[in-house]
Amino acid sequence: MLVSSSSRILESLGPSALAKINAAAAPTATTGFIDGQSAAGTKSAKDEFLDYAKLTPAQKMRAAILSKLHVTEDELEAMDAKERQKIEDQIKEMVKQQVLGGDKDMIQKGALVDLKA
Repeated sequence: MLVSSSSRILESLGPSALAKINAAAAPTATTGFIDGQSAAGTKSAKDEFLDYAKLTPAQKMRAAILSKLHVTEDELEAMDAKERQKIEDQIKEMVKQQVLGGDKDMIQKGALVDLKA
């Protein structure tokens, strides 16, 4: 009974009203997704994850360190040579600390390889 009353309501709307409803429900150019990217050019969460998964452990470590320093790769590229070298030296020192841990002569187990995998 509920189904038949729903179909009668849809029939009473007519084709023009149904076209308006369908047009309103259809994804627009600003919200629709094409090939994993929105019309605004931002990547979907899936694509961002896949891009991150493709990074090497060294690239992931560098990204984490840049995040700690509140600097992006684009900002780093835009810096002058002296500023950039200062940040690169900080990155180098932070990588060394992560790999060596507290003891400069002993590499920490699992520092370069994900042992959980």
